[in-house]
Amino acid sequence: MNIDIKFLTQIINDWDPVGLLAGGAPEDEYNIEVREIAEESSSCKSETELAVLIYRVFNDKMGIKLDPLTCLKQAFKITGALS
Repeated sequence: MNIDIKFLTQIINDWDPVGLLAGGAPEDEYNIEVREIAEESSSCKSETELAVLIYRVFNDKMGIKLDPLTCLKQAFKITGALS
């Protein structure tokens, strides 16, 4: 799947998985993670694979272990809008 970076940024910022934007961080706080997810999403063939990618990127880049089910919910939001 190919995901537009602007669209993905909006989804991730609305989610604010670490609560940084709510704490006053700039809108580009998650740019590194968004870019990596967008680049690697082309190899994802399902929402589950996308959720694993989201989880892994945030764990690798920020050391944050997100709730896997929440990652899956975000993956469905992303793919639902792509349809």
